[in-house]
Order: sequence, then C-alpha cells, then structure tokens
Amino acid sequence: MKKTLALLLVLLASLQATSAFAVQATSFTYTVDDTMTLVRTQDAYLPDKTISSLGLNSPEDLFFDDSGLLYIADTGNKRVLVYDSLREQVVKELAHPDFRTPRGLYVTEEGQLYVADAGAKAVFRFDGDLALDHTFLKPDTAVFADTNYEPMKVAVDKAGSIYIIGEGVYSGVIQLAPTGEFLGYFTVNRSRPSIQQIIQRALFTREQRANLVDVAPGTFSNVFVDKQGIVYTTSMGLELDGLKKHATNGVNMFVSPAWGEEDMRDVTVNGEGVIFVSSQRGKVTIYSKAGELVFSFGSNVADLDVSGLYGSLPSIAVSPNGDIWTVDGMKGYLQSYKPTVYANTVYEAMTLYEQGRYKDSLELWNQALRLNQMSVLAHNGVGNALFHEGQYEQSMGHFEVAGNRHYYSEAFWEVRNDWLQKTLPLVAIALIALVLLALLIRRLDKKRHIRGLLRGMWARLAAAPFVGNVLFALTTARHPLDGYYDLRVKKRGSLPAATFLYAAFFVTFILYQTSKGFIYQFVRVQDIDVAGLSAGFFVLLGMFIFCNWLVSSINDGDGTLKQIYMIPAYALLPLLFAMLINLALSYGVTYSESFILSLVEGVGILWSLATLFLGLMTVHDYSFKETVKSLLMTVVFIIIAALVALIFIVMVERLYQFLGTIFQEVKRNVYA
Repeated sequence: MKKTLALLLVLLASLQATSAFAVQATSFTYTVDDTMTLVRTQDAYLPDKTISSLGLNSPEDLFFDDSGLLYIADTGNKRVLVYDSLREQVVKELAHPDFRTPRGLYVTEEGQLYVADAGAKAVFRFDGDLALDHTFLKPDTAVFADTNYEPMKVAVDKAGSIYIIGEGVYSGVIQLAPTGEFLGYFTVNRSRPSIQQIIQRALFTREQRANLVDVAPGTFSNVFVDKQGIVYTTSMGLELDGLKKHATNGVNMFVSPAWGEEDMRDVTVNGEGVIFVSSQRGKVTIYSKAGELVFSFGSNVADLDVSGLYGSLPSIAVSPNGDIWTVDGMKGYLQSYKPTVYANTVYEAMTLYEQGRYKDSLELWNQALRLNQMSVLAHNGVGNALFHEGQYEQSMGHFEVAGNRHYYSEAFWEVRNDWLQKTLPLVAIALIALVLLALLIRRLDKKRHIRGLLRGMWARLAAAPFVGNVLFALTTARHPLDGYYDLRVKKRGSLPAATFLYAAFFVTFILYQTSKGFIYQFVRVQDIDVAGLSAGFFVLLGMFIFCNWLVSSINDGDGTLKQIYMIPAYALLPLLFAMLINLALSYGVTYSESFILSLVEGVGILWSLATLFLGLMTVHDYSFKETVKSLLMTVVFIIIAALVALIFIVMVERLYQFLGTIFQEVKRNVYA
C-alpha cells in the first residue's frame, strides 16, 4: 500500500511539474503553412524576466550595445536609462536638459549614443561617457525647408550617415551626412490606391479628380542598421512590404514581400541576420534573412498584467545571448524571453545553411521536423540542403510539402535533365524506327489497302449519327464559316452531340482547375468550390444562350434557340484541346517555361472566341458590325438578368425572415 501511495505521489508531482512548464507560455506561437496562413507551432520563446521597478513612463525604444547593456528611451520621464540585464540594475541615467520627448535610440560600435527627440526637433549625439557631443538640428538647405523635422527614430551606418524617421514625413527616410548636411531621402514608400480610388480616377472628370484627396503612402515607423551596414525599415498600415531590407540605393532586397502585421513599430537584427519585429498590438514576429516568417507570438491585452500580453509594444531588442527584450509602452515594464530548444535548433540550422554547411544543417532541420512535422521552414531547409547535396528527387518532396514551387521547379529541372540524358537515345531510336516503319508500310502498300482499310473504318465510325455530330466540331474549328453554314442550312450537328461537348468541356475544365502538376496547381483541391464552379459555369452558359436568343429575336437574327444552344458547344473544342495539352504539359514543364502554357492557353482562348464570333455571325446572318452589337447587347442583358435575380433572391430571403418572425410570434402567443 505504501509503495502504491508513493508511486501515485511521484506521478502527481510529475504531472504538476509538466503543467507548470506548459503554462509558462502566455500566448501561442505561430508560423505559416504552404498557403501563407498562420498556424500554431511549438513554443519558440518562453517569458523569462519581468522588470516593473524602473518607474518607466511611456517608454518608446530599446537598444542593446555590444557589451550587453540595454538602453531604454524613457520618453515620459525625459531620460535615457542604461540597464544591465544580467545584474538587473540601472548603471547609468541620462537626463539631459534639452530632452523633450526622447523616442529613438541607436548605439554605434564606438559607443556613441544617438537620441532622436521629436519634441526638441533634434538628434543628439553623446560619447561613451554620455557627454553631449553634437546636436543635429533641422538642415538649412532649401530643399528641406518645407519638410517637418521632428525625429522619432534614428540609426547610423558605419560611415556615419544618419537615417531619421520624421513624424508626419511621407517623403521617406531622411538621410544626413555625418556633419548634419541633408543628403536626400534614402527610400520612400509607394502610395497604393484602393480599388474605389482607381475606379474614381478612371471615370471622373478632370475637375472631379482635382477634388479627390491624394493617396498618401504608408508612413515609416522605424529604421535599423545592422553590423554589416544594411538598412531595415518598418512601416505602419502595410500588411505586405511593412518590413523592408534595403540595398545601398534604397531598393527593397526581399524577393517576396515580407508578410506581417499592419502596425509594425520596431525592428532589430541579431548577428546572424535574423530579423525581429514588434507591432503596436503586442505581436513579436521573427523573419529569416530572406524575409520569410519564422515565428510569431504575443498578444494585446491592455487590462491584464500578464507577462507577454501587452497594452502596446513600441520596441524590441535582442541581447548578445539571444534573449528577446520588449517594453510595454502603456504599462511601463520590461519583459524578456528565452528561446526554446525548438527555436535554437531552427536558428542553428539556418546559420549552418547560410555558411554552406549543408550536411550539418540537414541534420538540424531533420531535428526540427521531428519536433514539428508540418513546419514549412524546416521542409524548405531540408529541401534546400538535399538540393545542394545533389539529391534532387528527395528535395522535391520537401519543397512540395512546403509549397515552394520555385525551388521545386529547380529540382525538377535537374531530375528531368537527368531523365532526358538517360532516355534520349531510346527516344531517338524509337522515332527513327517509327519513321522507317511508316516508309516501309508506304512502300509495301502500293495499292493502299492498309490505308484504305483505316480510312474505311474511320468513315464507318463517323457515319454513326451521334459520333458524326460530335466530330462535326472538328469542321467548325478548322472551317468555322463553312461549318456553321452547314449547321444553319444543312442542319448538321445535334442537341445530344452539343450536350456531350458541353459535358466534355466541363469535365476538362474541372480537371484543369484541380489536377495540374504541382508547379502550376496554385489552388489546393480542398479549397476549390467544385459546386460553385459547376453552378457558375452552367448558369453563365444558360444566361448567354437565353439572352443571345432574346437579342437575336429583337435584331432579326436567323438562328433558332436550338442553333444558339449548339453554337458555343462547337466553338469550345480549341479551348478544350488547349486545356488538355496544358494539363499534360504541367507535369513536364518547369516554372521558367510557363510561357509555353500561357501561349497554348492564349491560342485556345482566341481560337474559340473567334470560332464563336464567326458562328454567331453565320447562323444569325449578321454583318461584322451587327455581330459586335449583338454580343454587346447580350452582355448587357446578362448583367440585367443577374441584377434581377439578385434582387429576387434578396426579396425571397427577406420574405422568409418576415414569415419566420410572424410564425415565432404566433407560436409564442398561442402556446404562452
């Protein structure tokens, strides 16, 4: 009994210990899947220290110097604190009399401290002993005369050039020389008009456009310069391109936009090039060197004093030992986080890969996969490592799981090239054999018995009414004027054959949408609304046929409703063949060869449209101008019919709700 009781106590203690560890994370950690959707993953960071005894008032910025000291812009108290995070004490306090609202900090490798003060309209530079060295006031150049100069954030590169984020400055990041001369705007955000604004600019008159409000670009919120001298910026109001990594000419170096929060406030970069971003609403987002989202955690809860849940998150910094430090601008406390084994494994794998140590990184990426089998980042890492080791076919599987079509295409090119080198001689021999066989048959079959037999079989097959009417689509595709003349005058074609062609086209269309090769299958099959596609296809087709029949009745067209039903069916064959060809090509063509598929699809669409146009013109006995007019009127009728149907559906829904309300009232009054 005692042994049993002791065992139960041990199990209870272990369960309690596990529970205590599990609740250390106060928010979930997220990463992205192959569709760029946020999904939960293992905890990347766990809350460590919470420092609330510094008396901070609306702190705005954090910065770690090379020695591990943390600089804090205590904006509300008009001071800068230097905090030793290891000993957990303030070692220096800078309260300069010229400070008004110190909001931005940057410490150079030489130990110089730059302070951006919007209230003082200046950037202050202090030496290693925190003695004022220089004050950068508004440049007196004429080009800058009309620009507001209220520095919020500041960064400095190795050459001493100063990058300033000014409050209310839409022109870009202000760049000053080490002497304070205005050098220009280092980079700018492009304005992005909404769809409504685009339509307004297209339809409005010049006078109306003059009264429209100008589209302002997103404003920069912060700037940072890493150890290599690369400039990073964050912007408010941009879900895409909110984070940028700039070349020396200011251009964004990210190949794909860095997806993230719309309210980015701060950015910092560690020695390995990993990027850390904080957002106003309390999110910490971590990116790779290439701008790929690695982790995201944190939350916004203003009325709870829980570590990791912020009222606002204006700044983030990373200590030399890899800990993340944040500050709550509303509650005035510091919060640090320690990376978990999972995060350290991912970071180490990223570093080894960047160093070209692919085998070593492969082992770590596999460890990360064991912790999270659906990690897109880990699958990309394994795929890239295998690719550089020459294991192209194995890398393709990982790239497919990660949804990485670009690198999948690169690996597929290598696999295809290897396959072609092995099979090309066999293919060449087979082609030569076929040519020789054809020549031999022609030589032996001088009286054309074999070819005559084949032609007779084809003729008997085409003589069957249904088959012949289906094959009539080949005639309308090659000779549309003659074909549709026969449809109108000689009554060629049939409703069953046209229905079969519609069904064949629809099946091909569904296959084209759902079954292309991975490189070109951009939408997952489970995300495709097949019922919606089916309804849309047949409703649109039916509306076109019915509305064109109405228009032809008004404009004295000769085509009957039966013939109008058959016209599109016999015109869709080129597009049907184009989709089948592309469906096959999508399994053998790389991403860089996509123009082939675009060309085939474009030819199929134009061919079918031309056939449809000539079919309507021939069957209705219209001129070119009358056919164009008929098609435009058909489109207008379709729009009107769609609007009427929409109004009818809304009215039926309202009537249903009204009758339901009456029924509930009657039921309540009768059975009350």
